[in-house]
Amino acid sequence: MKMIFSRLPIFNLLHFLAPASSTFFYPTVQSSLLEHILVDTHGAHASDFIDAITPCTNYVSGSQTLGRITSAQWIRVAFHDFVTADVAAGTGGLDASIGFETLRGENSGSAMNDSLGFFRPRVNSKIATADFIALSVVMSVGNCGGPQIPLRGGRVDAIAAGASGVPAADSSLEETLGFFGGAGFNKVDSIGLTACGHTMGNVHHKGFPTVVGAETVSANNTGGGVHFDSTVATFDSLVVHEYLNGTGNRGGPLVTSFNVSSRSDLRLYESDNNATMAGLATHSNVFFDTCVDLFQRMLNTVPTGVVLSDVIKPMPVKPINATLDFDNDGNLIFTGYIRVSSMSYIISDQIAYSHQTLAPGTSAAPQSLTLTTSLNEQGLHLSPESETGSSIFGSTTFFPFNTQISKPEAFTSFTVSGPGISSQSFPVQSGAFVVPSLTTVTATNITTATIRFSVATRQGSGGYVSRMMKRDGAKAPNISIQAPVAQEGTLGPKIEAFNNVAVAGVGQKAGYDVWEGSVIVYDWTLGPLSISVLDGKGAEVDVAMVN
Repeated sequence: MKMIFSRLPIFNLLHFLAPASSTFFYPTVQSSLLEHILVDTHGAHASDFIDAITPCTNYVSGSQTLGRITSAQWIRVAFHDFVTADVAAGTGGLDASIGFETLRGENSGSAMNDSLGFFRPRVNSKIATADFIALSVVMSVGNCGGPQIPLRGGRVDAIAAGASGVPAADSSLEETLGFFGGAGFNKVDSIGLTACGHTMGNVHHKGFPTVVGAETVSANNTGGGVHFDSTVATFDSLVVHEYLNGTGNRGGPLVTSFNVSSRSDLRLYESDNNATMAGLATHSNVFFDTCVDLFQRMLNTVPTGVVLSDVIKPMPVKPINATLDFDNDGNLIFTGYIRVSSMSYIISDQIAYSHQTLAPGTSAAPQSLTLTTSLNEQGLHLSPESETGSSIFGSTTFFPFNTQISKPEAFTSFTVSGPGISSQSFPVQSGAFVVPSLTTVTATNITTATIRFSVATRQGSGGYVSRMMKRDGAKAPNISIQAPVAQEGTLGPKIEAFNNVAVAGVGQKAGYDVWEGSVIVYDWTLGPLSISVLDGKGAEVDVAMVN
């Protein structure tokens, strides 16, 4: 069993004792966390990630009068991080090295640190800064009128600055194509990626005075931003049409700048006599399909040795906040929610696929579910308690459950079934787990936290500790804690590991031995702290994430 403890608002952290809650992670911790941010965007159990780009004109890092747009910033950050890749050498790409490169002239403006500052308190041992950069592009495009780009996880953050070489406004055509070429993109790719990247956002006088003149600065546009097209916060093909037709913003400041040497987009678009741009204008689907392909290639360009996960797909039926715990009477209980999606979705992944959660002809989520455990006990009938959510993938309904587990050694799975949905089974393990009600984080100041945790290990010959003793003579659970902490030169955190954390036995509950331990984390960046229960080979038996 794997779980996540609830996020605390930053303003409540000081001197706050944080109670734990938790969730199963299916199919993996990483994919479950990423799927949650993608799918649970509004309503019950929603992540707050999308709030930064809701509405898509929003600037989450400061005043709206600055004229900046977070969704466009996120796309720019990803491109600047990616384009310095050397695919032939297997170095660079989307690896968050951009955090160490913010003082370079090529990275002028506030976009880099704005974005990294937003990701910083969310980074953890399972989702790296580079994964958040990729996620931010997927959500900016998909939630602002564009197509859904397939998302994979598993990127690894760089520990130092990478190579330089981002195309600048005054770069020659040869230089620009050279930078793109090093990252694996030819001329047609380069034109397409630039058009896709410049359908949202602005160029600002404050960051690029040689591109945009001072006359653009006003009381409501203090940064002096000029849009790339007339739909500044919508991902659409208008930037292509306005460029080709000479209407609206005519392709943006990097086409029309008063400074001829700063017209880098114009030089690129004209390099094949506008053939690529004309092709992108033939139909909106051509533009969208091209952008999905190019953005996916950009986001998946990673250093040699980094293996990305399968595509993160919205789960039609998913356990939410489901956990083993002890109640006030010392009984073992299994509680949480089952989330059911009530609409179909389509994601492009080379060949498009679709999934329909409900049976044909069913237009709404089922009004009841049945949860049956592997104990051969009577099924638990679940009804929703007015908890619903929504996203671009459709609406969701949450069914709460709470059941006592009398024979944990036989609790190896549970099955969810209901009208209009396919019956699904989920494996569990009850040999050892982090106890949510006995685990807390205390923040003594904004950068120092003490995590006090409890772990339960099942007694008997089939229990966790017994199996560990047969392997390596261990007499107590093997615990590792991973914490995101500050590192010099970047707002991107690094992960500090506390291995073989000492624990002490404190009693028994419901056939389990209970152990306690604690760790103090310094230079904490407020991101989730991971508690891992390991087996004799160092593999994770249970993972909890708390903050």
